[in-house]
Amino acid sequence: MRIIGLILAGWMAVAAAGPVWSQSADMERRTVLARELIAVSSGPNLAKSIERYAQSEIEKAAQGQDTEEAAWMRANMPAMIGRMISRMMTDLEPVYAETFTVAELEAQIAFYRSPVGQDIAAKSLEIGMRQEAVMQTALMGLLTEFRSKFCAAFDCGADAGQAAAKRGR
Repeated sequence: MRIIGLILAGWMAVAAAGPVWSQSADMERRTVLARELIAVSSGPNLAKSIERYAQSEIEKAAQGQDTEEAAWMRANMPAMIGRMISRMMTDLEPVYAETFTVAELEAQIAFYRSPVGQDIAAKSLEIGMRQEAVMQTALMGLLTEFRSKFCAAFDCGADAGQAAAKRGR
């Protein structure tokens, strides 16, 4: 009788573990597909393209500055940004795996492997950079409007913005 109870308990443990194993295998498959999707949708040279973009932005910002700090920024920041992007892409793998099903991941991979998908992937970086410029302009407009309306309702004084910035540090 005791043996039957042990066999029954063992069978129940195996039956209960089946869905857990299945979910684990599914998550492993989605993680592999997520990694592939990120690679094909971002293009093979994403980090290098962003490094070049960062270099050009640093050059614009440091134009006319021949300081040691500006030289350090030119020499170090692009590669640091490239490494950050690579780490970020790796960190996104579980987000994609948790968000999309296997079928959704496979469909996106198939799309990005197509000629049109490859064209879109190549243009996505440019769109992202242009979006950033639009977002910065919109944010500056919001902050200007906020400060104007807030200071109309409350006395901000001449140096209120600087005092608030110092307190926030």
